[in-house]
Amino acid sequence: MTVDIQSRRDKILRVIINTYINSGNPVSSRSVCSHSRLGLCSASIRNVMADLEDMGMITHMHTSAGRVPTDKGYRFYVDELLDNAGLTSNEQQNISKGLIDRQLILEEIISKTSKVLSDFTKYAGVVSHPVIKRSYFKRIQFTPLGEGKICVTLIANTGVAKNSVVSLGFKIQKDSLKRIENFMNSQLENVPLSQIKSKLRRMMIEERNSFFYILKQAAELIDLSLLVNEDTRVYFEGLSNILDFPEFGESEVMRSLIKVLDQKKTLADLVQDIVDEEVSSKRVRVYIGKENPHSFMGDCTIILTRYKIDDETVGGLGIIGPKRMNYGKTIATVEYVSDILSEMLTELSI
Repeated sequence: MTVDIQSRRDKILRVIINTYINSGNPVSSRSVCSHSRLGLCSASIRNVMADLEDMGMITHMHTSAGRVPTDKGYRFYVDELLDNAGLTSNEQQNISKGLIDRQLILEEIISKTSKVLSDFTKYAGVVSHPVIKRSYFKRIQFTPLGEGKICVTLIANTGVAKNSVVSLGFKIQKDSLKRIENFMNSQLENVPLSQIKSKLRRMMIEERNSFFYILKQAAELIDLSLLVNEDTRVYFEGLSNILDFPEFGESEVMRSLIKVLDQKKTLADLVQDIVDEEVSSKRVRVYIGKENPHSFMGDCTIILTRYKIDDETVGGLGIIGPKRMNYGKTIATVEYVSDILSEMLTELSI
């Protein structure tokens, strides 16, 4: 009978990684023999493990010690060997109970989402605030401040409100300001913020009557460069969950990791990358060990995905944990939380 060598290697690698994830201890050939159900003796398994080590999938600290997965081994496991581990109905209900609350405002929803991710996975949860430049116009309000200055309050469909003070250089009457406000709110609802200026310009070309002056002033009042531009903000919860793992027991590693996560800049950049990716790309991104952008995150895995409003990507969320994690369950959790958050924010935007 022909032996499928690659299939045997894959099965043994899966056993090694699953066993190491569950125990945290290096995996011996005897342990693989008892878990693999391949009907192979320890000597045959040792030969396969030697092949896997030559391929860079596993490694060991001492000659007589068991083996542990490498970053390359984890990557192959996630890409090729991962079982489709969905959430049970009870797990889904527990996540939904932790998130769905009709009384919450946007900031509370985002903050609570990061906590639910942390509590449920026992890792650290990260969620970005909706990116306003990817949102749609919902309402605008003008408040005169005197001396030719106007406070412009822009509210997007995400629930995000942004304020900017505009200096006109001329006085404008309150009733004129109200006319412009009413006009914009009636004509621009659900227009992408990135298209507001161009829509106003097209309307100015088409309208050569009394509305032309209103359109011209509206274009001057809404300074999108001040209202829309913003840095990605992230909510982070559960650092203590990560530091409980023995992988982060060394004080220097711990201090460096805390410093990176406390600054949040690296996380913000990672989340922004997945938000800016093409929709056709993978739904979930898994960064393992040295794939992470910061050297002190070499013992971490970061799993990220996007969340949406009306099928439009507006933010990202995910978890940070040790490389030794339950990948199947964690990826399923991240995907499910993304779906729930997307539904909640879509309802909020109506």
